[in-house]
Amino acid sequence: MNGMIKLRLTIGVGIMSLAILLTGCTGMKMPSLEKDQIPLAAITDTPTGKHNAGRFVWHDLITDDASKARKFYAALFGWSFEDQGQYTVVSNHGKAIGGILELAPKPGTEAEAIWLPSMSVANVDSSIAYLKSKKGEVLKGPVDMKKRGRGAIVSDPHGAQLVLLNAKGGDPAEAVPKIGDWLWTELWTHTPKESYAFYRKLGKYDASELREDYRILKSKDKWRAGIRHLAKADVKARWASVIRVTDPKEITERVPKLGGKVLMEPDEEFMNGDVAVIADNTGALLIVQRWSETSLEEVK
Repeated sequence: MNGMIKLRLTIGVGIMSLAILLTGCTGMKMPSLEKDQIPLAAITDTPTGKHNAGRFVWHDLITDDASKARKFYAALFGWSFEDQGQYTVVSNHGKAIGGILELAPKPGTEAEAIWLPSMSVANVDSSIAYLKSKKGEVLKGPVDMKKRGRGAIVSDPHGAQLVLLNAKGGDPAEAVPKIGDWLWTELWTHTPKESYAFYRKLGKYDASELREDYRILKSKDKWRAGIRHLAKADVKARWASVIRVTDPKEITERVPKLGGKVLMEPDEEFMNGDVAVIADNTGALLIVQRWSETSLEEVK
């Protein structure tokens, strides 16, 4: 990269660090995975029989006000919703892309919302054994869920939370992300080398591409996830997920009117203004990004 691009990347990382501070840490009351308590929906209506290790296949919003969140996302992205008791299935253009789970905060604590991504793994139990050997933590599970498959909510060795999932019937079929779909998932970490070594084995990535302080994780020639180096030491590590949008500026203009917050405005000095960071009206952080059609084949 030339000097200007390197400078833009540094600026972007600094702003994203601020974004995390504004939305708090990643501590949360973890949902129960017991199938009799919260029957989580299957992640695809069409079984594929295939599991692509390291691919992020689902996203769940954990919040204390699901109704409030639904209004925000319906207005911002045009998402639709199907209530299934305590769980809500989120769809974009008629395709299920995630869920919303309403949970009250622990007594004496403030409510905190978070988008929790699910990584596909071939074997949940062996993945957990590896996680524990590297000083990661199992927060809930593992458990066999009637509709969804076998899964566990975990924290990596540096505190970033995610779900390890072996989906019943296989992962959803791969397709080019549409506007309003999840485009990407990236790890924000202070220890990129250590995090890469950990996830390379956990996600069974067979290749990677390093671009200054950003690493792209690949498997079978497909981009699967990213690792971004955080500059601020007092910010906790986390997985952050990206929604594909047509115009980040138009999105950020509407976010405050819907009760959310803009944490990083689109800036021509950073990725040509194609990226913004927002928080929804319950406090959950996510990234919105414009992405060209010619590059989409790499990230599906």
